[in-house]
Amino acid sequence: MKLFGNSKNVPEREPKPRTAAAPPERPPESTVAFKPAAPAQPLAAPVRSSAAPAERKKGKKGPFIALIAVLAVVALALVGAVVGMAYVGRVETIFPGVTMDGVDIGGLTLNETAERLTALGYGGVGEESVQVRLPADYTLSVTAADVCSATPVSQIALAAYDACKGGSSVQDALTYVRCALGGMALSSGAERSVDETAVRAAVDAATREVRLRLLTSEHMVGEDAITVVKGAESVEIDPEAVTKLIVDAFREERYGELEYSAEIMPSNELDLQGLYDSVYAEPADAVYDKASGTVQPETLGVSFDMEEAQRLWDRAAYGESVRIPLVFTEPEVSAEALEALLFRDVLGECTTSLLGSTSNRINNVRKACSSINGYILMPGEEFSYNPTLGQRTAENGYLLAGAYSGGQVVQEYGGGICQVSSTLYNCALYANLNITSRTCHYFPVGYLPPGLDATVSWGGPEFRFVNSRSYPIRINASVPEDGKSVTVSIEGTNVDGSYVEMTYGTWYVYDDEHTDVKVGYKAQTYRSVFDKDGNLISRQPESLSHYHYHEEDIEWPEESPEPTETPEPTESPVPTEEPTPTEEPTPTEEPTPTEEPTPTEEPTPTEEPTPTEEPTPTEEPTPTEEPTPTEEPTPTEEPAPTEEST
Repeated sequence: MKLFGNSKNVPEREPKPRTAAAPPERPPESTVAFKPAAPAQPLAAPVRSSAAPAERKKGKKGPFIALIAVLAVVALALVGAVVGMAYVGRVETIFPGVTMDGVDIGGLTLNETAERLTALGYGGVGEESVQVRLPADYTLSVTAADVCSATPVSQIALAAYDACKGGSSVQDALTYVRCALGGMALSSGAERSVDETAVRAAVDAATREVRLRLLTSEHMVGEDAITVVKGAESVEIDPEAVTKLIVDAFREERYGELEYSAEIMPSNELDLQGLYDSVYAEPADAVYDKASGTVQPETLGVSFDMEEAQRLWDRAAYGESVRIPLVFTEPEVSAEALEALLFRDVLGECTTSLLGSTSNRINNVRKACSSINGYILMPGEEFSYNPTLGQRTAENGYLLAGAYSGGQVVQEYGGGICQVSSTLYNCALYANLNITSRTCHYFPVGYLPPGLDATVSWGGPEFRFVNSRSYPIRINASVPEDGKSVTVSIEGTNVDGSYVEMTYGTWYVYDDEHTDVKVGYKAQTYRSVFDKDGNLISRQPESLSHYHYHEEDIEWPEESPEPTETPEPTESPVPTEEPTPTEEPTPTEEPTPTEEPTPTEEPTPTEEPTPTEEPTPTEEPTPTEEPTPTEEPTPTEEPAPTEEST
């Protein structure tokens, strides 16, 4: 670095060691010349004047006094010079009046000078950058901080200091006087240096990237468009030219985008259909992944207008990048929207009582609940109860409890699990799901109204239903700590606000031989679907159930005793004593067919109770809701909860 001043030029060098000033040399003595006396007059005797000696004495003292005065002045000057040189030698700051590129740095120490120059931007590299657009829609960006450096401010401050005190003591003193009187203007001559090696490395990396893109694809797919270089069979980039372009820009402080043209080998073919096929994508909704329990994000549909693309291609010149805009199609369901919809609504919920159940039965109910709790069913998937629970064995944690088998109440492992399947069946009905397999119990159950139960057994019968909705559903099942009830619910997404009401009708079943003896009853359920405003959408029969009474609950007629003795002829009773035919039950005395239900045994729509007249699923049928009072099953005809096992 060179510093330039208007007082003197100071070459770059190491500062000389300071030495004591040499004593000033003694000035030479003054020489005084006197004039010779005039020649004597020959004709007259010499006359001696009384004043002559005094004048001669006075003439000898004048030059001596002047000499003394001169010596005094010189001595004072020498003393002043010695004192000044001593002062200048002790000064540790830049001399007064010194400026650096017009910045006053006089009287500052080296550290203070460096701080002032740093504050003014000396020695620093900014965030300026240059960009070079290359083929394949690639932009090379280089910042000053990556490839540039500047002269350190400490070096500039030291050079200014040496410009003031770079000579002998006398020279430094004279420099001080000149700076104080006339100032010294210095120029830093600081320049930003560019690391060409670093620039070349960045250019080489960009060149490799561009070539890689051109080798792996005939086109570049950006965020919103496809870029194709027309006729780009090959593209050549000159790394040296790009490097020089960037270095010169930094040195000349030309920032921003730079112009560069690569060499392109022309080709005029474009497979437009192949290009379309390579980017086309169908829009796909976000979906719920049951395995991971997460929402997979949606996929945008991607395409472009082929006619517009051909027009742009035909209009472009060789070597020109053709930008074909992409057309995006939003899917109907985004990940954010799906997460907000999943399992937000309770589609169906049912609670049934476990009062009167044994501890073994409650244990089995708990195990069944744990097997189905949290089960997720995707749209269109079918739920099957038996495979979900597995075989009910002691090894699987099930205990012996009452169960129906072959029309009898027996002790079986897993007794009680049918109450869970029945409770779930009610939830599926109210969730308006498609029931694909359901069988009623052989005997009536006391925890649900007629027609709303579902029995199961390993190997069959089975209970199955399909998620006929458009969103996933989740089953929740639990038994509280007190073990008094079991609750099952189905959560999902009710997109339209519709809901279901279940109704039913019942009628007695009579023995074929004893037509006035009730041996059971049947029930027909109906599913009514309403919109969110309460308007009926549909009403369809759901299922027909046939329940049998327990043998001990059937009121069979008493049989007449058979005669044990043959009466003697004389002892034969008179005709009036013989029982009349009307006293014996004959087939003609059985109820006529008109007293029995119609062949279909199902009530006609007018005979079925209206939705408002029928009880809710959790209510038992009241006598007024069933057929005539004489035909309705009395509570004693239904099994008590302790007799039920499923």
